Amino acid sequence: MKLKNDVKHAMEQLHISTLRKHQSKPIDSILDGHDTLVIAPTGSGKSAIFQVPALVMHQKQHTWTLVIEPTLSLMREQVQALNSKGIPAGQISYDHPIPSNYRILTNDGWVPVLDLSAPFLYVTPERLQSDVFRNAIKDNPPGLVVVDEAHYVLDWGYTFRSSYLKIGKWLSSLKQRPVVAAFTATAPESYRSEICSLLGMEQPNIYVNSLERSNLILIREDCSWMDIKHRLSRLKYQLKKYGKKGRVVIYCATRKYVDMVSNYLSDQFPNQVAKCHAYMDSDKRQKNELKYIDGKKRIMVATTAFGMGVDVPDIRLVIHFNLPLSVIDYYQQIGRAGRDGKESRCVLLYAREDWELNTYILCKEEDDEQLRKLLLDRMDEMEQILSGEQCIMQQVLTALGEKKPNTCRYCTNCQRNRRG
Repeated sequence: MKLKNDVKHAMEQLHISTLRKHQSKPIDSILDGHDTLVIAPTGSGKSAIFQVPALVMHQKQHTWTLVIEPTLSLMREQVQALNSKGIPAGQISYDHPIPSNYRILTNDGWVPVLDLSAPFLYVTPERLQSDVFRNAIKDNPPGLVVVDEAHYVLDWGYTFRSSYLKIGKWLSSLKQRPVVAAFTATAPESYRSEICSLLGMEQPNIYVNSLERSNLILIREDCSWMDIKHRLSRLKYQLKKYGKKGRVVIYCATRKYVDMVSNYLSDQFPNQVAKCHAYMDSDKRQKNELKYIDGKKRIMVATTAFGMGVDVPDIRLVIHFNLPLSVIDYYQQIGRAGRDGKESRCVLLYAREDWELNTYILCKEEDDEQLRKLLLDRMDEMEQILSGEQCIMQQVLTALGEKKPNTCRYCTNCQRNRRG
């Protein structure tokens, strides 16, 4: 495939030597001015699909790209990665606000000045609703708007982050409509049209890639009969068996479990364990994340939000100490493992009591009866997969909309079926 010189130049800036097959077509789609939805597995190079055209558009059309991320850690990681390659990128957040002392007088009064000379600006969806931000970009709207982790438009938009549902309306209010590109690893067929509709995408090109991760071995262990002491003992066993090389992430359903598991493992694996949950002091949480990313801590115990924005290629083991809330959550979280393509394991310590815990969490946190039913149905789907006898990966991929996925041959169920 012959690449245009401007695409080659953008690749050189991003230190990309070659484009993979699934990257080229959506890059061309964006450069041709088409709204684009890309569904591809974690670790497949989704960022390059929008970063390459963003740089080309910046060089040729002098436009800038707005990237909407769900979390501050994701913003930080992407901005730092671009800056490390010598590519200017900025972010607006509570710790990187719009400077209040830079304003100019216009017909609309005093308007904040925002430096839009860099190719990339990263924000969360809530920032779009800020009048200060709207005024700052009013006369220089982005040429490309990227919605990363686009499944959260539905997963969070209808619950605690309604700003996701307002992105489409915000786009229509801009002086000039940008190209819109959305990216996710988990959008079942039923999600896709609704994501496109809510984002106001116009006749989008949709690229669906196989979500299969052949380097991941899925292990399920039924701990329903165990008390918490024995369950922790099984956790230690799995860590010693599979967690000798590379790094480890252990996902827990609540901060109470995070504290308990991290305290237990800190005794078993001194100076190797960090923890992370939403109720920690933000500075402490960020320090713990950095210790893990830098390799100073090898084991991270965290609630489910951890991992977004943490690009660690050598995670060799992901353990779920509790049942994930949905197939989508499960796939996203195991996707942190083996991003370098090497064999990695994902262990789920499944217990029937977790289903009851998750039911309690959902019913306590969600008042909308219709939405609560939807979330409970998703949880039931996860529970059915774990209680089934088919290949676990095959069942997960089918639930995510994959057509006739292959069996993985190595998960707990495949090995059991092979033994007869």
